[in-house]
Amino acid sequence: MTRGLAIRIAVAACASAAIVLALSAIIGDGDPITVDVAAFGLRPVELVTPVWLYLVALVPAIFVVRTQSLTDVSVIQQMLQAGLRSLVIATIALALARPVWTTRTDRIATCVLVDVSDSVSDAQLDAARAYVADIDRKKDDDDRLCVITFARRPHLVRRGAGEKIARHKSGGDATDIQSAMQLAYAVFPSGTIPRMVIVSDGNETRGKLASEAFRAKKLGVRISYKTFSHGRTEEIRVVGLHIPDEVKVGAPFEVTANVWASHEDEVTFVLDQDDFPNPLEPKKTVTVKPGENHIVFKSEAKRAGFSTYRLKMIGADHDTETKNNTTVMSTPVKGRPRVLYVEGGVMRHPGSAHYLEGALEHENIDVEVRGPRGIPTTTDELRRYDLLVISDVPARLMGLAEMRAIESYVRDFGGGFIMTGGEDSFGSGGYQGTRIEKILPVRFDGETTREKPNIAVVLVIDRSGSMSGAKIEAAKESARATVEALDPSDLIGVVAFDSQPTSIVRLQRAQYRLRISTDIARLQPGGGTNIYPALEEASQILQMADAKVKHVILLSDGQAPYAGIADLCEDMRQAGITVSAVGIGDADRTLLTLVTDAGDGRLYMTRDLGALPRIFMKETTEAKRSALIEDLVTVSVKKRVDMIEGINIAAAPPLRGYVSTKAKDTSEVVLVSNRNEPLLARWRVGTGQTAVWTSDVKNRWSVDWIRWQGFPKFWAQVVRSTMRHKVATSYDLSASVEGGRAHVVVDAIDASEDLVNDLDTTLEISDPLGHAEKQTVPMHQTAPGRYEAKLEVEHYGAFVLKAVHRRNGQVVAESTGAVSLPYPAEYLSTGIETGALRQAARATGGDEEIAPDKVFADRGEDIEHVHDLWPWVLLLAAGLLVIDVYLKRVRIFGYRTFEA
Repeated sequence: MTRGLAIRIAVAACASAAIVLALSAIIGDGDPITVDVAAFGLRPVELVTPVWLYLVALVPAIFVVRTQSLTDVSVIQQMLQAGLRSLVIATIALALARPVWTTRTDRIATCVLVDVSDSVSDAQLDAARAYVADIDRKKDDDDRLCVITFARRPHLVRRGAGEKIARHKSGGDATDIQSAMQLAYAVFPSGTIPRMVIVSDGNETRGKLASEAFRAKKLGVRISYKTFSHGRTEEIRVVGLHIPDEVKVGAPFEVTANVWASHEDEVTFVLDQDDFPNPLEPKKTVTVKPGENHIVFKSEAKRAGFSTYRLKMIGADHDTETKNNTTVMSTPVKGRPRVLYVEGGVMRHPGSAHYLEGALEHENIDVEVRGPRGIPTTTDELRRYDLLVISDVPARLMGLAEMRAIESYVRDFGGGFIMTGGEDSFGSGGYQGTRIEKILPVRFDGETTREKPNIAVVLVIDRSGSMSGAKIEAAKESARATVEALDPSDLIGVVAFDSQPTSIVRLQRAQYRLRISTDIARLQPGGGTNIYPALEEASQILQMADAKVKHVILLSDGQAPYAGIADLCEDMRQAGITVSAVGIGDADRTLLTLVTDAGDGRLYMTRDLGALPRIFMKETTEAKRSALIEDLVTVSVKKRVDMIEGINIAAAPPLRGYVSTKAKDTSEVVLVSNRNEPLLARWRVGTGQTAVWTSDVKNRWSVDWIRWQGFPKFWAQVVRSTMRHKVATSYDLSASVEGGRAHVVVDAIDASEDLVNDLDTTLEISDPLGHAEKQTVPMHQTAPGRYEAKLEVEHYGAFVLKAVHRRNGQVVAESTGAVSLPYPAEYLSTGIETGALRQAARATGGDEEIAPDKVFADRGEDIEHVHDLWPWVLLLAAGLLVIDVYLKRVRIFGYRTFEA
């Protein structure tokens, strides 16, 4: 660096520092500053973010850089260029400082919010259209008018695009004025006085107009409203049903319907109980009077659990809205325990259900017997029972809907479920990998066989380059050993794979051993390793096979991609195909474990090639084993629990068979066979309990037990300990619905009339019809002994409520009840409700029932309007930049003179 350059840099730095100091004195803390430009005949300019002016401190550096330029243009032109670039930086800094002019304006912008919900009649909507058109005609040219229609959701009417005020295609079953107001805030143009006119009947069912009005006041928005008469509307609506708090089986009670009518009319009401006609009074024809009417039906509950009543009005001569002619309500019914017993054996032996049915009836338990196709498909139907027993029903007769209903009944609603044995139960019935196996305390992968079913085995053998030599020969020998272990009627196939799979042995009967052995001998190594396509081909082969047991044995010695393998094996398991794996040497143990875990198979790892044939034979034998053990079986007590208390199991006769299963880790095994396999086991699933009895309840394996005098007591105790339990202590629960929100109150008062405080209370809300998922919300103590909860009701119908009260984690009491929202609250009113509208107008200084010529009336108001000047400053910077580019391209003042 030369001495002259150093001096110039120092001078530039001093100049920049001087600029910064000068600007600091002007800018201060960076708050907006006002620049007086009255000398130029202009209004004062305010800089909103003046800190950007510090960029001007870069200007001296431009002149330093100029001195180092190698261009041959004259010094005058260079100085001119440097000056222009300095102005560009200055104008950019000024634009970033955001210069604005602040003025005041009296222009008015009005948003008219038009209610188009179902509670608004066609006559009212026509009047609203005419009203908005009148407002549009009477506004000034400078004023602005926007229109928003609303029901459940708001919609901006783009009048320039030809849109008109019309009902929405969906969502007319609710009125949300608050959301329409919030949309209007975003629509108001800047620099205008905001006003709002609500054209509605005032029957809001969602949101809160009153609370939004206070926000509007803070924003300076005046709210006015306008209502129009419905005209003459003839309406009859079913408001609700009232059922006594305590209903008992067999005891008559009254169901009272609350009906509102605008006029006198003769109508018929039909009352159903659990989808069947009400047993005592299914129908009534009455003359309703204007106002509230109470129609009383006599009824009687035939079974314990929950009953749902549905009332429908028909035959009205004059009725405007039909959506409010039906209502529903559920109620708990007290009575004897009720069991649904589904017996699959009745198809073969019609009297096979008599034994368990008689034993339970003898112990004062109500039993309803159904055939194998009688399993309920909805949780609503299952909830009428305290326990479900399924005996000897194959999985092919139980669809996904039935399985889901059973799982939800147990997990979410505290129901009890017992599966008993038989040739079509558990794994032998095809339940392996299903939702039923998931919720039972045993699994079916440890089953042994007596009756040998057909088995289809596909060997998936790695033939990649690493399998050459002794490995591929050991694999061939293992495949031949598998064929020898199979019965002639069993099926076998072989799929070899490297990068792609190849079917070496098509699926065929094992009796063709010579041909199969010849095909296996063709197996040769070569290529990479990709397991997924080979497993996929094996899955497709087995899905077409007609066999009771379908199994895949995978052999590999290397590494392979993981992608998709776990999902594929899970899908195979769901299809009844299990997958085991054999790893040789340094095979990827993690990958093979993933395969066997997802495929519900077994994993073998070995470095001894000589052990491979034995492993394959062992695995084939395991896969061939069946679930049925038919032999004399001694029953032993594994764990003494309440369900067998007082029963002398040692005196019980032997059983003659059972289905072999394997207990899950966290299950509770009560009785075992002489092979130490579960006979009676249980565990908890969610809020309910499931149990298994792996022998049957008929005269095949339990023929001696049926004759045993302890049989009725044994089954009564098993059933009572597994069924849905009710807590003895119960507190009063009341519930109501208003504006789509349920308000639930529990008053906790004990037997001594003392208030119970500091409980941990949760509220469970369930839909008996299964249309909505179960909800669980906390209830908070709001007063001594009082617990409350408020929640949105997203669906319509009858809802069962259950409040569970705990102390230190233990349930000390429960409260049950029901609440109904049979149809949207939109259809509960046909009048005009101006209370909230009037409150909003008064809070914000608006007008009530405002006339069109008053909407844009001058009230002496004005509002500050900020004009941004930065776009103009940026435009100036762009112009200067163009001139600068011109000076770089065109020589104006001759050449630069250089010293020698």
